[in-house]
Amino acid sequence: MKDLSSSFDILKKKFPGYEDRSEQREMADEIMGSFLDGRNLLIEAGTGVGKSFAYLIPAILSREKTIISTSSLALQDQLVKKDLVFLRKALPRKFSFGILKGKNNYVCLKREREYAGSGKFYLRFRKWLSETETGERSDISFTPKFWAEVCGDSQDCGGRTCPFYGRCFYYRHYRKLYATDILVVNHHLLVYDLLSDFSLLPFHKQLIIDEAPHIEDVISTVLGSTLNYSRTVWLLYRLRGLKVVVDHLFPQVESFFKKSDMPPWPVSPVPDPVIEKLKKLRKDLALNKTASVLGKRKKSTVDEELRDRIETTIGYIESFAADMDDFIGQGNKDKVYYTEGSNGSMELKSSLVESGNAFENLMRAYSSVIMTSATLTSGENFAFLKKRLNIEDFGEKIIGSPFDYKEQSLLYIDKDLPKPDNENSGPFQKESLKVIEKLIGASRGRALVLFTSYRHLNFVAENVETQYPFKSQGDMPPAKLIKWFKDTPDSVLFATATFWQGIDIKGDDLSLVIIVRLPFSSPGDPVYQERCDRLKGRWFYDLALPHATLSLRQGFGRLIRGRDEYGVVAILDTRLVKNSYGRYIVSSLPPADITHDIRDVEVFFDSHQ
Repeated sequence: MKDLSSSFDILKKKFPGYEDRSEQREMADEIMGSFLDGRNLLIEAGTGVGKSFAYLIPAILSREKTIISTSSLALQDQLVKKDLVFLRKALPRKFSFGILKGKNNYVCLKREREYAGSGKFYLRFRKWLSETETGERSDISFTPKFWAEVCGDSQDCGGRTCPFYGRCFYYRHYRKLYATDILVVNHHLLVYDLLSDFSLLPFHKQLIIDEAPHIEDVISTVLGSTLNYSRTVWLLYRLRGLKVVVDHLFPQVESFFKKSDMPPWPVSPVPDPVIEKLKKLRKDLALNKTASVLGKRKKSTVDEELRDRIETTIGYIESFAADMDDFIGQGNKDKVYYTEGSNGSMELKSSLVESGNAFENLMRAYSSVIMTSATLTSGENFAFLKKRLNIEDFGEKIIGSPFDYKEQSLLYIDKDLPKPDNENSGPFQKESLKVIEKLIGASRGRALVLFTSYRHLNFVAENVETQYPFKSQGDMPPAKLIKWFKDTPDSVLFATATFWQGIDIKGDDLSLVIIVRLPFSSPGDPVYQERCDRLKGRWFYDLALPHATLSLRQGFGRLIRGRDEYGVVAILDTRLVKNSYGRYIVSSLPPADITHDIRDVEVFFDSHQ
């Protein structure tokens, strides 16, 4: 532990603007002890603790290979491009690190060779390809529209048997990772590693899962499947390239996916008429016969590239056929099956309902697992997360924020607006607009307004009267929208769920977060609805309430990002004061003073100008 203490002393000397925080050292001590004893740990670290250094330094000092899994690309970039770079320069302990991204982030030399491109963008791409050392999408100055045709695809990868394996950009990078000490991945790759019987990641010793609340839904998605137009058409084009007659099938595929009468919202289970059409498509595609014919061709061909292409195509056909049969039968009781619209095309989807057993299997691959986030608890304990993921034998630690929320913040809860239920949705939209305008006026802009639906967001954006510049989610890509917000003085941003977490706006640019409605999950989500149905009478208190509380805490966490910052969180949902469960939710939020009077908000901002 002496090395741990001296490492933080080095940070004080070498890291610009570093604040020595007892909470950060406490978190690091807990993680170091878990690593040394081979224990698992749930550790919540409030906003401002500096959790990345608090887990990176113990991982470095442990001398054991460590996987760090995150949900967001922003955190991956922070770890690999900033935090780990600094620690490698500052600490006396030498270590190496790397990042592993999915194959679709790299050019596949085999698929690029098959692609018949033309035009100026293709020529630019070819020039870049002749010069690049990494083959990585992030290294190209533009993203070609045909990237999906030339990037890596796990289902179209022969691995070591591919003729291009020696030059493959992905595997050339992958081979280097065996020697790294710390490897950063995302949650999807972590779960795909489970699917591959732990053959995807290069080592399994210590695991740190940051942004841990997301892991349940990632498991649900990855262990499900999708049938859509692009996946089907890709197979037809591949078969055409192998001289299989498929031209007559394109209209049928287009008719099935793009001329369906299904609504764009999710429908579960998949309706019988869709299943009957899927059966016909399955028969017309003649997948089993095609795979058999290709198998015979594979035995007779001596061309190494052609042989690999045939082999991966057969594997793709088998996977595709299995998914079609799964949707036709809808027989896996562990999954929920549904249709959903996407860009004018129907998709068939399945998702795992309960992720606990899969998470247990994932954990068994590691000697020590650390799960962390600023928001792991609901109702001031870990019971919700533990129940959702079948977590047992984990140590538990809650470390509060170093920020003084009593001094730095104010919580406004409206008690006069109509309840935002279906019966009152119209009146609530109109009346809440007036409150939003008053709050934005009190804060002089500098506001993030978070909605649970696009309909309400659009209503406010179209009708709001304010002197401050504002934009809505969808006006530009998220990264550019955040940059606009930071660069535009006194601006206002209207956004939905994707902005509830993962954005870090420091200083005076953001002084007001308005949460228009409690973030209960939509009953239109088939996975959520199935989970509720299985919980029967316990659905609200075992799932809906703790889940919404976690989301609300994440929204609150957008506000205070430093000790010298101040601001107001305003919640316009009167259920917090009128329903009995409101106390449970409020007790889970940071300990700010509470008011129901907008005049107190005005006084608060006047006193901090």
